[in-house]
Amino acid sequence: MKTVSLKATRREKTGKGVARKLRREGLLPAVIYGGGRPEATHIAIPASEVRKIKHHHGLVKLDLDGEERICILKDIQYNWLGDVPIHVDFQEVKFGETITTVVELEFVGTPIGVSEEGGVLEVMKREIEIETLPRAIPEKIVVDISNLHAGDALHVGEISVPEGIKIVDNPEETVVVVAEPEETTTEESEETGEE
Repeated sequence: MKTVSLKATRREKTGKGVARKLRREGLLPAVIYGGGRPEATHIAIPASEVRKIKHHHGLVKLDLDGEERICILKDIQYNWLGDVPIHVDFQEVKFGETITTVVELEFVGTPIGVSEEGGVLEVMKREIEIETLPRAIPEKIVVDISNLHAGDALHVGEISVPEGIKIVDNPEETVVVVAEPEETTTEESEETGEE
């Protein structure tokens, strides 16, 4: 599992004015909560570093003025247009205690339903929520979809995960579907209309 390192600084003041000033200086307001600490820690991180963690689901090592805090990214809030990050939430982890986090799904193989039967692959879910120990967070979960035929669906409950990882999402939730070719559906409806 990959760990991303970031430099951070404490910030004593909070509020919209302080946040705007930080952003003008190229910093982003952020907060660390959890880890058995009674209060959240308000911090600032370089705005340019957000790209490092935007799609990262593993551990984040924050160097907070020389103090190391191991966290996971919980949320990035964006402006109303949805393109500029304005705030980041981190959750501090305690080794030995399970945490809940999100992991990306990587689909491998071309479904038989697509390559041989003319179906179309529709991805409904690209990540799943898991519960595991901090050091056991996988970078991604690989899902082989090569055996799916046209009309087949893969559900969360059918995804196999490494030992020590529990999927939190609903096992009935659909992950991918291989839709049947449209021509077949059109031909069938025409035949039904002729009868």
